[in-house]
Amino acid sequence: MTGHADIRHFSQSAPYSISTHINSPAAYRRYKCPHCEVHVNGAVIACTPAEDHPKVVKVAWLRCSNCGGGAVLNYQELAPGGKEGEAIDGLPKDVEDAYEEARKNASIGSFTSCELMCRKILMHVAVDKGADPGKNFAHYLTYLENSGYVTPPMKPWVDQIRKNGNVATHDLPATDRARALDTLSFTAQLLRAIYEMEYRYQQSTQRSQDS
Repeated sequence: MTGHADIRHFSQSAPYSISTHINSPAAYRRYKCPHCEVHVNGAVIACTPAEDHPKVVKVAWLRCSNCGGGAVLNYQELAPGGKEGEAIDGLPKDVEDAYEEARKNASIGSFTSCELMCRKILMHVAVDKGADPGKNFAHYLTYLENSGYVTPPMKPWVDQIRKNGNVATHDLPATDRARALDTLSFTAQLLRAIYEMEYRYQQSTQRSQDS
């Protein structure tokens, strides 16, 4: 099995074990890997059929052909689940770590934690762009606006990140899924505007110089 030659198979030589050739369509499954977020034709390491529908897969153990990460498909539900939110290129390490934590929190239902991280990301971005560490939250928002990183059209939804983060910080009721995903989406657009577009421009410029 190309790309999976290091897999070690364990068997008790059970009388009802079934081997299937790797050329079978059932030996691979198309899915989005929850680890590397790439759509792959992953290897089905093993599977079990549903008792009432032998042609329906009850459980399938999968291995990503891109990163080698494992996943389990239980009646068409993939575990671990994919991360919520969009992948953003060109982020500095601390901003990327904070954003990925927000995505993971949303994916496991920790919606209040997701909004708290999105609020914190605003502080990370401000410091990365030159603001002094150790200031209050309002200082960082003002810095981003005065420095031109938050333009007038962006201000309403950036302010929504702040408001939702404040509610998550100070109010007792938990954040619901819809609001957390909105906050995460607003945060992704902010990061895309500040970092990813510049990153892609640099990549494009470099390709032009190399050609």
